[in-house]
Amino acid sequence: MLIQLAARDFRNLEPLDLAFGEGIHLVLGPNGAGKTSLLEAIYALATTRSFRTARIADCRRHGAPGFRLRGEVDAASRTTLDFVWLDGGRDRLVNGKSSTLAAHLEVLPVVAWSAGDLDVLVGSPAERRRFLDRGVVGQRPAAIAVLGRYRRVLEEKRRLIERGGADAEWQTWNHMLAAAAAELIGRRAAYARELASALEEVLGACALGFPPIELRYQPSPRRGPEGAESIYDELAAAAAAERRQQRLLLGPHRDELRILWGGRELRQVASAGERKALGLALVTAHGEVLRRAGRAPSYLLDDVDTELDRGRLEALWGVLGAARQLFATSNRPRVWESIATSRRWQCEAGRIVQAV
Repeated sequence: MLIQLAARDFRNLEPLDLAFGEGIHLVLGPNGAGKTSLLEAIYALATTRSFRTARIADCRRHGAPGFRLRGEVDAASRTTLDFVWLDGGRDRLVNGKSSTLAAHLEVLPVVAWSAGDLDVLVGSPAERRRFLDRGVVGQRPAAIAVLGRYRRVLEEKRRLIERGGADAEWQTWNHMLAAAAAELIGRRAAYARELASALEEVLGACALGFPPIELRYQPSPRRGPEGAESIYDELAAAAAAERRQQRLLLGPHRDELRILWGGRELRQVASAGERKALGLALVTAHGEVLRRAGRAPSYLLDDVDTELDRGRLEALWGVLGAARQLFATSNRPRVWESIATSRRWQCEAGRIVQAV
């Protein structure tokens, strides 16, 4: 749980040093005031990444050489977390000492939802693979090594395809790819099962009136869950086609997580409001899976009330309101007049103050 946040030269935020605590923190203010930047700062502190851009350099204030974030976290013990991006380089510090990415990710688990995350529901399979991997790493940050291992072997296999290669090379790299793929598929499959179970519970508690929602993990290759030997057999069978087409045809980089709405593809039938409500239910389930793994997260929900009627917002809040710590933003204060929150903040022109 985040206790204190300090930020310098981050986006349009004025220098800030804010104290937080348990409960629901609602940040109100007009569009462009800096509400999303506050959530992004918390997310960047926790993960060293942004949920808005692939280029962390975009987070620095215009004209500044970089930015600095510092947080105090109530974890197993009080821990200081720093993330600094300066002149193209980044530093991660835990209690003032340089740390690995996995060690940094251990400190402050977070789950986030913003407008861009609707692509998880209706965008390309790559968006859902990234969502799966956030869950895998969120449960056990050391699993980031599993992702890194698969990506390295995959890149070597791509180079092999580009230059051609003897059969012995193909066999060697297929064996290595099969071993890395088996580990990644196993972790994704386990997380997908836990996520589906948690989502069923969340939807039951919210009573949103949705048709049956199904999460269906489809690994590549199809026999991936059977282990490395089965994966190798399928890779070997696909070798001729890969040589001919000059591209990788099998592997977890082609996995899919299908989200079915009453047996049909979600994007074909759900309205904007239904998608938003399901997205928030999905991120709630994601957080619940982390909590069960002993890593209760802080929730970061941007423009949480847009596209939701009051009934759906209140239904979701009945579940989300139980979070140990949650940050939500809105530009519609009237919507929240009858909804309980722990603390309210006002954001204007990059300045954030606690509302009276």
